[in-house]
Amino acid sequence: MSIPHRIPGLFLMALCHVVVIYYMLERRYSRGKFVLLSCLYVASFVCMGAYTYAVTGIIMVLSYLGVAVCLFLFFCIVSKECLPKKSFLFLTYFGLFSIIDNSLKLMVTLLLPHLPALAGYYLVNVLRTAALLLILALYKKYAAPVMQSLADNKKGRWWNLALIALLFYLLQAAVTILYVENALSDIYLLFTFIMISLVMCTVYAVVFINISYMKKDAEMELIRQNVGYLSERLSILQNAEEANRRLRHDMRHHIETIAGYAKSEDHSAILAYIGEYRSEISDAAVKEYSLNRTINSILTVYAGKAAESGIDFSVQCNAAKDLGMREIDIIALLGNLLENALHGCLESGKEKLSIEIHIRQQDSRLIILCNNTCSDRMILSGSLPAGKSIGISSILSVCQKYDGNLDYKLENETCSACAVLNL
Repeated sequence: MSIPHRIPGLFLMALCHVVVIYYMLERRYSRGKFVLLSCLYVASFVCMGAYTYAVTGIIMVLSYLGVAVCLFLFFCIVSKECLPKKSFLFLTYFGLFSIIDNSLKLMVTLLLPHLPALAGYYLVNVLRTAALLLILALYKKYAAPVMQSLADNKKGRWWNLALIALLFYLLQAAVTILYVENALSDIYLLFTFIMISLVMCTVYAVVFINISYMKKDAEMELIRQNVGYLSERLSILQNAEEANRRLRHDMRHHIETIAGYAKSEDHSAILAYIGEYRSEISDAAVKEYSLNRTINSILTVYAGKAAESGIDFSVQCNAAKDLGMREIDIIALLGNLLENALHGCLESGKEKLSIEIHIRQQDSRLIILCNNTCSDRMILSGSLPAGKSIGISSILSVCQKYDGNLDYKLENETCSACAVLNL
């Protein structure tokens, strides 16, 4: 089969890689820039793939490795994931690609021995693409939410998982070389691929059980965070109750003082004393920010933290008592938004510090806008802060879970984070 006849197949293969990466990874760039980088990748892949078909021996093996490295670099450039997680996803995908590709080639050879080489080449291409897109759809529906919730978290575990994926990939690569060199019969090779696939499925079942435990650890951390919010709020309420008890105890003295001013007809003193007393009552009161218990607890706690740090804290909240969201999702979203805003203020080095939080429920959407003073050194990568933290990963994961989006903007020494969720 001539190399020009293989070019459309290589193009389809590269396009399949791009589609899988677009929907599997958390993208670093806008759609337009991703398309531009994808075009460069597709051109490089087609050229390197054609060269691989044109050579033999050790040069062909090195070319094949060059194609794999090219795909991995594309993974790294366009993805926001941490390196160990990128490595795990890449090796898993490339290993799966190799299994499907080699298995289909063997089955076509065994079941359709008289099929022309060109027709067999494109039949394998089409079937492989369909299989990968089906697996991608299943991944998006069942596995992607779990994987996204663990972004940039526990890198040591991701490296362990990447090592497992690497071992399977090397095994697949070795069998692929045997297939190309015709070192084993087709029947033995197909049996080998089936056995490797079964073992790989078993190991990956354990891998995903491990990932589910990682997710449970993250959820337990959010539950502990919620307990902390509720404990701090309880402490605030107890302090307020103590202050109110003291005010009630001193009420007789306040009345006697006002009566004394009234007898002397000192009206200005009466008004000043009442104003001072009103201010004391206001300071002792606990402000209710929201009908939603979880939101109210988080806002109350961060209002106290902001006051301790000399940060102006203002809230506008219009959210229902029941949002239809899990409490741990509210904590992951709002708690991390306010925690990042608090750190942003303290690290800014500015004299005037402020945090503004606007929460609005509109039809079936929840909109949260958080504005805070930020450092001049803060930069954005796309619509998110560069060097994305675990907190922002958690916020983004919740937004994606509720089919929403998260956007950051920098303007006039202020960082604005807007999260939109579909409830």
